[in-house]
Amino acid sequence: MSGQLPDDLESIERPVHRLLAAVPPQPLPLGFRDAVMRRVSARGVSAWEWIIATVLALPSLAFLVFQLLDRGDEFAAAVNNVVAAASSDAADAFFFVDGTTVFALALLGIASIIAAHAALLSPTRRTVAGR
Repeated sequence: MSGQLPDDLESIERPVHRLLAAVPPQPLPLGFRDAVMRRVSARGVSAWEWIIATVLALPSLAFLVFQLLDRGDEFAAAVNNVVAAASSDAADAFFFVDGTTVFALALLGIASIIAAHAALLSPTRRTVAGR
């Protein structure tokens, strides 16, 4: 590592940077990653993960579909405004984002993360094709 300090450090941060830069990097012990992955994947997929993901996702999806059906013209106009503003030099795009829509999207994202975690930990089914 070079002896140069980054330009964006304040004076109080420089001693800490020097101290941390003096510590040589150390590789992880052999088999560390495998041991961690065994512990993570050792526990089976809980049905609760799928239930929680479903409870979070279904109402959010229903609300977002209702919003799209009820206010689809406003959504199309907002997308049109954003695309028009992005393609021109003017920055006069106007659109309104409802807080409940943002909340529904956030819940849908959390449900997707939970479902992805459950799907990754579920055992894969391998089928052998008959000849």
